[in-house]
Amino acid sequence: MKQLSNSELDAIESQFPVRLPGLYRKLLVEIGAGNDRDVEIYPPLEIEEMYRFHFEDPRQLFNIYFPIGCSNRSQEIWLIRIEDDCIASIWHETHPDDYPEERWLSYEQWLRSTMRSLGTF
Repeated sequence: MKQLSNSELDAIESQFPVRLPGLYRKLLVEIGAGNDRDVEIYPPLEIEEMYRFHFEDPRQLFNIYFPIGCSNRSQEIWLIRIEDDCIASIWHETHPDDYPEERWLSYEQWLRSTMRSLGTF
């Protein structure tokens, strides 16, 4: 994983269609972007291309949900819910209409329960 500095993130954000969520910035500074075994944290400038067809309503991307990475082993995608800065690990086949019923956690809770349980960080 390549950790990014705040100045690097500021430069990336100037090319990005929306402001990067604070939790995502924190993750990129603390852990970084890229692949580590079966865990992926998405580089910011690649997210839109990967997820633009994931939602039936494209306004959900970056306005309601912000994808930040995935676990290829558990086949989960990781999303930040913009309204309250919570994160969920959601099985990749789950339809976006069902996202509200998922288990949304604070950054610290999510990091402990998801990332560390994978033995990655």
